[in-house]
Amino acid sequence: MYKLFTLLCFVFLFTKSAKSQTSDSTKVNSLEQQFSDSIAQINEQNEHLKASRDAYNEGLILLKNKNYNEAIPYFTKAIGIDSIFFQAYLSRAKCYEKLDDDLAIADYLKTFELDSTNLLPLYAVASLYLKTDKSLAKEMYTTILSLKGDEYLAISQLGVIAFMAEQYEDAEQLFTQSLVININAYTLNDRGSCYRKLDKLDLAISDYLAAIALNTNLAFIYSNLASVYAKQGETHKALSYYDLSISKDANYALSYNNKASVLLGENKFEEAIIEIDRALVADAEYAPAFNNKGVINHQMKKYNEAIADFDKAIMLDDNYAKAYLNRGISKQMIRDEDGACLDWKKASELGIMMAKKYLANDCE
Repeated sequence: MYKLFTLLCFVFLFTKSAKSQTSDSTKVNSLEQQFSDSIAQINEQNEHLKASRDAYNEGLILLKNKNYNEAIPYFTKAIGIDSIFFQAYLSRAKCYEKLDDDLAIADYLKTFELDSTNLLPLYAVASLYLKTDKSLAKEMYTTILSLKGDEYLAISQLGVIAFMAEQYEDAEQLFTQSLVININAYTLNDRGSCYRKLDKLDLAISDYLAAIALNTNLAFIYSNLASVYAKQGETHKALSYYDLSISKDANYALSYNNKASVLLGENKFEEAIIEIDRALVADAEYAPAFNNKGVINHQMKKYNEAIADFDKAIMLDDNYAKAYLNRGISKQMIRDEDGACLDWKKASELGIMMAKKYLANDCE
């Protein structure tokens, strides 16, 4: 009896042990399956990310080659696979900048939403606003400063907005505030231009010279300095700095044109014409050069040629008030009184006070 009981116990224990092994094996198999599924999922995610990055890289090549329309679908594909791929949003925004400002702004704002440590997308948005709505640009630069108060570039850009609104004292203060944080040639130039507008010519010269000392390659600073010397009647210095400006940028039409204005003031008509022609080689659609050429031809009593020059200036800029005024004066010289009065009326509507005097004296 005892032997039988012992045998039964052995069988029971053996059976129990077998069941335990089966259960442990099932658990192991389950864990292995879960691990295998996780690896498969990771591999699948990596494949998706690779596809996203591959599309992004294709887009970058097209963007670098300025194929903006062709690049956009690649960045869109990259974003479709990875919706938080902020670099793809940023690159697509750069493409949209060339095609659609609103879409560019949306992508720049999304980029900032995904990476709020990078303020460059907000600067890009402000720059786009600056083209159409200066109040929105001002708000964006103010927002940047609320996020980081020492952003000297944002302060400087607020100065540019004030300058464009002819608020020269406010602009000068903003440029000064920016320069306290970072001294650079661009902001010194801009403050110099405020001083020039405020007739603080010595301060303007000081800022322009300081800007040149920091960066000797910026043609527009030499040109601005030349304009101050011209305003002071220092013709030799003005011409010298216009030449320096041209030496830095042979295609800087404004310096040729302004040099011609100085020569015109000296009654050096032939030399002035040469500089005007050089300006038009640099930029065939530079309206002020055609206006100045018209003034020179008028002074040389070539009235029909002068009118043709003013025509070209107005064709390039139909709101060019001085060109209407000047064309009216030339038309009067060939006895086209009606044409002269129409031109002076247009110049008057565009804000030229002298045109009102011509209208009052010769047309009413």
